Amino acid sequence: MPFADDILYMKNLYTKMPVQEVHGNTHSLEEHVPGLQLRYPGALRGGKTGDYCLYLNDFAPSHIHVVRAVHTYCEISGHDGAESMLCFLEDLATNGLTGTVDLPSPFEVAGHRLEGRQTRVLLYWLILQEDINYPSPGHMGVRMPFVRYTEAVISSILPDLLDIETVVARTAARGGRPAPRFAHASLPPRFLRTFDVIENMRRSGV
Repeated sequence: MPFADDILYMKNLYTKMPVQEVHGNTHSLEEHVPGLQLRYPGALRGGKTGDYCLYLNDFAPSHIHVVRAVHTYCEISGHDGAESMLCFLEDLATNGLTGTVDLPSPFEVAGHRLEGRQTRVLLYWLILQEDINYPSPGHMGVRMPFVRYTEAVISSILPDLLDIETVVARTAARGGRPAPRFAHASLPPRFLRTFDVIENMRRSGV
């Protein structure tokens, strides 16, 4: 089941971590993406077991960085790029790290260029934190970033319907249940299909 095994893996790391200081331990993902590592325990208030911060060298990517990157990717590559991004997000939501759909061109996050499967690995580990820190039913868990990334695709193709700054604000909002997925009578069915894939994701159960 996507995400579930690695959530348990991170929680198990907490039981034997040698350093209690925030971000005092690392788990390397450099065999998949040069410079990528998880630093734990996390700094989130309340000390969620399994929490971590994802670093790419000294850069800590956030969902806002990815939202803007998705928007730019699709804005530059047009409808074909948007379709590729939707297919990629659906595959990532359904299959996690075992998926086979990659973006056809490099994906750049805040100046950091990712090639092929590197994009999948970085986004997977960034997204996974949400089921640890903000699980349902009180929150949306991993569905939140998937919904926001899909909204970023919409904003690139239909900016008059949904603008990128609105998506960024929805991504940044904390302190309650996140905004539900974007809905509008004029939204094309293709986007609804991606939202449905996200809504029907199997839950981690942890």
